Amino acid sequence: MSYINASSAVNRVKLLLIHQDDMAGATPVETDFINAASNTTGEISAVENDAIVVPGLQDVTINNSTGSFRWKQLDQSGENVITTNATNSLSGNFVLDPNTFWGTGSGGGAGQDGIFKLSNDRVAVAFLIAPSGVTDGQTILMGVGYVSALAPTVSADSPVWVSPITVEVNGDYYKAVAAVAA
Repeated sequence: MSYINASSAVNRVKLLLIHQDDMAGATPVETDFINAASNTTGEISAVENDAIVVPGLQDVTINNSTGSFRWKQLDQSGENVITTNATNSLSGNFVLDPNTFWGTGSGGGAGQDGIFKLSNDRVAVAFLIAPSGVTDGQTILMGVGYVSALAPTVSADSPVWVSPITVEVNGDYYKAVAAVAA
């Protein structure tokens, strides 16, 4: 894994959001989000489907919490357990940018809607999280879900707007290897 605010953008954590309806297929793929990125700088030079690149990430948590069912039997001294479906989510905090938070227009893609509208209107989104950046060969996770838990805050001790964000994952994560950078 890399640092979230590495001195070089090459390995900086990236989180991208699009409308789920804008995916090319039934499951998200890297090219639904990114058209071009640089292996030298790690910068995303072209996005697809009006993707939002969530700015100013301060922290990120990738949660995969498998449930369990436990039972006891009279003929055993210990409990039995089986696992059940996982509860998956992404959460973190980011510094608000007016364009990505409020959107740049009305209608259209995620970038025009903005993060607030995606959450407020309960729009199904697809996401891509790149824990070690988007350079070729790095692991990326994708999935679909809903944006929630926005709570923008500003204070004297933190004079810029900061908000938590959660993507409640609907189903499984899809693991892939980044391959569109040049």
